[in-house]
Amino acid sequence: MKNVNRFSFIKTTIVGGLIFLVPIIVLIIILSKALGITKPIVRPLVTLITVETVAGIGVATLLAIFVIVMFCFLTGLLAKTDLAKKIINWLELTILSNIPGYTFMKRMSESFAGSDIEQEYKAVLARFDDGWQIAFLIERVEGGYVTVFIPDAPSPWSGSIFIMTEDRIKPIDVPNKAVLKCIQRLGAGSNALLQGRI
Repeated sequence: MKNVNRFSFIKTTIVGGLIFLVPIIVLIIILSKALGITKPIVRPLVTLITVETVAGIGVATLLAIFVIVMFCFLTGLLAKTDLAKKIINWLELTILSNIPGYTFMKRMSESFAGSDIEQEYKAVLARFDDGWQIAFLIERVEGGYVTVFIPDAPSPWSGSIFIMTEDRIKPIDVPNKAVLKCIQRLGAGSNALLQGRI
């Protein structure tokens, strides 16, 4: 039985690590590809600048980064238009919502980025026997029950779903950003996060 538990722990830890690393690796790949595309475009401008490096970084790289940042800014402005919102909503409803964990990751990322939208998934403490676990309230279920998501640590993007009676949860009224940081740090900072809330 202990070997089964050990294997299960190792498996979930490896999967959690992969889920945590995949977005970072994808971001690195996208940025390196973007730099590869942008550098040839800005190369003619580099010939007009007499300085070759700034703080040890090539001028071509700096210009490429500037172009990427400006492109992201302009894309962000475009994303605020009604047409772009309709396209994004269509993509989310038809494709992205079918990706496991997409909605949760999107909401948490918005919280992490400091978005001013209301937190859809409220942080709560869920009681199990004599202990509490950090969780997120997903929705209320008919009959006095709630659905909660208990995230794994250190990667909160995977975890377990529980349906329990509402009296077994306690809202903690803290930003999701702080909760996610605490989970990623294996509970370090719990004292400051939960002070006066248990």
